[in-house]
Amino acid sequence: MTKPTSVNDADAGASPAEAAGTPPGAATDSDVASAGIGSTSDDPYPDGYSDVTEPDGAVGSDDELPGARALWILAFTFAIVGLFFPLAGLIAIGCGALAWRRGSGRGRTATLVAIGTTLVGIILTIIVLTT
Repeated sequence: MTKPTSVNDADAGASPAEAAGTPPGAATDSDVASAGIGSTSDDPYPDGYSDVTEPDGAVGSDDELPGARALWILAFTFAIVGLFFPLAGLIAIGCGALAWRRGSGRGRTATLVAIGTTLVGIILTIIVLTT
């Protein structure tokens, strides 16, 4: 006598994909849908994550081009120095503008901060020189 096998047994026969003519190992429509490939959502990450973790552990945005991070960091640094030396503020504005042009949102913020600190630095310089 033979032992009856269940339908869930791995040796039960051809899968529905193989029975429909799909070669073994090829992705089926259900595999593609479950993997999120070809989804119509604007978010490329199905779990809602919009940042990619880099190998060094830093999180970078997909919108920034390489080097934009260094530029906005320099912009913030020179913006602080721009309070006392307005020429450094002008350098900060340039670095922030380049980072902003490369698609960095922080570059925009750095540019605006650099403009503000440069104006304050110019005012402080005028006050110090006239007194």
